[in-house]
Amino acid sequence: MQRRGRSRGRGRNSFDFREFLMQYYQYFIVGGLFLILVIVLLIFSAKHKSKKDKEDEAEATEATTEVTYDENSEIPLPTEDLQVDAYPEVNALVSSYFTAMASGDVDTLSSICSDLDDAAKIRIQEKANYTESYDDLKCYTKPGPIPNSYIVFAYYQIKYVNIDTKAPGLSSLYVCTDDNTGQLYVYNGDLSENVSNYIKGVAAQEDVVALLSQVDTEYNAAVESDNTLKAFMDALPARLDEAVAARLASGSTAEDGAAAPPEDTEVTVMLTDAVRIRSSPDDSDTSNVIAKAAKGDTYTKIGDEGDWTKIRYKDTEAYVSSSYVTEVDSAGGTESAEGAAPADGGAAPASGSVTVNDDSVRVRSSADTSSDSNIIGKANSGETYTLKGEADGWYQIDFKGQTGYIKGEFATKN
Repeated sequence: MQRRGRSRGRGRNSFDFREFLMQYYQYFIVGGLFLILVIVLLIFSAKHKSKKDKEDEAEATEATTEVTYDENSEIPLPTEDLQVDAYPEVNALVSSYFTAMASGDVDTLSSICSDLDDAAKIRIQEKANYTESYDDLKCYTKPGPIPNSYIVFAYYQIKYVNIDTKAPGLSSLYVCTDDNTGQLYVYNGDLSENVSNYIKGVAAQEDVVALLSQVDTEYNAAVESDNTLKAFMDALPARLDEAVAARLASGSTAEDGAAAPPEDTEVTVMLTDAVRIRSSPDDSDTSNVIAKAAKGDTYTKIGDEGDWTKIRYKDTEAYVSSSYVTEVDSAGGTESAEGAAPADGGAAPASGSVTVNDDSVRVRSSADTSSDSNIIGKANSGETYTLKGEADGWYQIDFKGQTGYIKGEFATKN
């Protein structure tokens, strides 16, 4: 990748951009939203103009909309409102950026971004393991602090694997023009003091604050409507931190490729009664209930915490009371924590698969047709699912990452 001009304003007045983000995170992080807030900056070599007297300067400012820049002077803040999808070339760049983010394509990102270190690349790769796509992309722009640059607030709806509700997000990027090729790109580097002041000033402008508040409201509504999404988002930052630290400690680099999410080697457990699934091992707090599981449902066990069993629930960690847990051994038998047989009514473990033989068969979260509240989806004729168990005329199946039940009359065991 070609060099994109020299840094400007470095030295005594320059500082590390990561420290800037930490110091001024309140401008960029909306509520509890886990955002990829990347502001990438290029400090161009300046074409200094000759100093004029104040009257000439005022006349020049009134006569043209072009802003001239002095490395040692404060850069005036833009007076324009945020523009939505106003620059097709910016939209194209940002679209490529988020397509690469979703797939963990660090090669593409390296070609359109500057100074991505190995830790950043690894984090992108690890996050892509959980990401399906960035949808509904919109670019809100303001002029950047140097010529031919833009501050872009990119809005999106991120779809995570095995989670139905999309999470609204907002990422901030500083888009600049390559001096040599004329191409737009994003850059992660140091900030001179005047540029950092400009960025902070833009972030505090009324229309930008209103946009951040809007996305914050949308995000809060999304996580409040889907406890699975909330639990996943709460756990994701620490999960990524651990994955990045582990890969760096092992000497792995981004060029080695993304590590797949750790496979669960622990045993499978089956529930002996209908229980609440919680985001934390605490039955005194009703707000941590993220789902209700049916008797006979099976999950991957991650570990134990006191009287609680930690399980994998929809790609996140959750807890159920160990009193209602039975371990399923590799031979297909079951054994409770006390070594006793499971309670009556649990689905007997089974293997193989079943093929649906009717159209629009209802898949339920429990083996119960008395209410439609437990319908989690529909299966169509010819579709095949992994068989997990059988009980009282029902097949227990793996339905899109969830434990589901279908009536035995509507499926054929393979």
